[in-house]
Amino acid sequence: MKKMNLPAFLLALAFCIGITQQAALAQSTTLVFDGSAYGTDAFVSNKVLSGKTSFVTLGDCSTTVGAHVTNSVGSVNVPPLFTTGAIHTGAMTSANMSQSSSHVQQLSSFSGLITADNITAASSTTDQNGTLKVSAAGSSFTNLVVAGNKIQGTPDPNTKVDLTGLGYVILNEQRSTIKGATAKLVVNMIHVFVTETNVYKIPKGAQIIVADAASGIEIAENAALDGFSYGTRAHLAHTIISGPSALEVMPCLGTDGEVRQNSTASVNVPKILKTGTVKDTVQGTISASSTMGETTSTVDGSNLVSGLLTAKVIKADSNAATTSEGKFTFNDTGSKFLGLKVSGHPEIHDDVAPNTKVKIAGLGTLWLHRVIQTDSYIEVRMVELVVTETNSYGIKVGTDVRVANAHVSLDINHR
Repeated sequence: MKKMNLPAFLLALAFCIGITQQAALAQSTTLVFDGSAYGTDAFVSNKVLSGKTSFVTLGDCSTTVGAHVTNSVGSVNVPPLFTTGAIHTGAMTSANMSQSSSHVQQLSSFSGLITADNITAASSTTDQNGTLKVSAAGSSFTNLVVAGNKIQGTPDPNTKVDLTGLGYVILNEQRSTIKGATAKLVVNMIHVFVTETNVYKIPKGAQIIVADAASGIEIAENAALDGFSYGTRAHLAHTIISGPSALEVMPCLGTDGEVRQNSTASVNVPKILKTGTVKDTVQGTISASSTMGETTSTVDGSNLVSGLLTAKVIKADSNAATTSEGKFTFNDTGSKFLGLKVSGHPEIHDDVAPNTKVKIAGLGTLWLHRVIQTDSYIEVRMVELVVTETNSYGIKVGTDVRVANAHVSLDINHR
């Protein structure tokens, strides 16, 4: 059986000329990288039959040059969908490139209907002085057999083969998008579509993917954006007690000035928190001369820990912008309380100073209008309770509760 030098494969993918399109760029731009890969996946509609294996991703809004993530599994055994040997995946960035890869050994799918000794999916996206290019160079099969027919080498992109009594398979599937300042390439080396009632009892409409790699680049004319807002959250170390409510996320290239929002009618976390309506928004614009972003979270009718803190309205408002000189500026001028009351502290009113820290006897620390700021972001947590003592409320020590949280950041990789 032929084997590949996996470390060399993951660290150096050959690049050749792919699909190209010229993008009009300003002199000062930022590259936002996208990249992910996995070994196997199977689903029908929104139902997962077998989740993504050996999954890796560069994450959202990545502007980091030199990022490198890898993952591996020894084998996958989900008959009759697929059984495999080792799977190795990777995603990485360089000064002008995003690339990813997936390598699957010893595949057998649908009881031997599709087999291969080695399968490699490779995807790269490159910015060459404003011209975006994508390539699947490095994608390959070794000893591929489909429905008893041995296929020599690697089929042409998007080769369709009918599978009698099951559906069909697309081999070396490549889906590329190059539009304006955005380019992306998704490579699925095997993509089975189940269209018939079958002996394997796999539901019609199911899709099975083996060896997926995706890469992409977005070109921001100025600094890239990142951020989020949510109404409430409670966690204990890495354990989520109540996830972010009405979460809204800032896209890397902003929203073209549109206000995007999410809301929920109420939140109820027993023993900890009750609220009325929660509304979260993000808004951002990027042009050749400036980048501006704003995230907000507004929470009505808050009641924290049996009346410890109450408020009619709590609003977090985080703003970020670049100046004409390219400097980053941040503020939270829209943040506010209405009707704020803290039990045992009559001195606290709506105009409480930023980063006010209140010791709550027999419970922990209460932060009000907490502002966390660095050279690249601002985050506003209007209410944050950190439980540090054993208490009569039955809330575990280490619990962290937040109300009205808004974060926005600017990033540039100095192309």
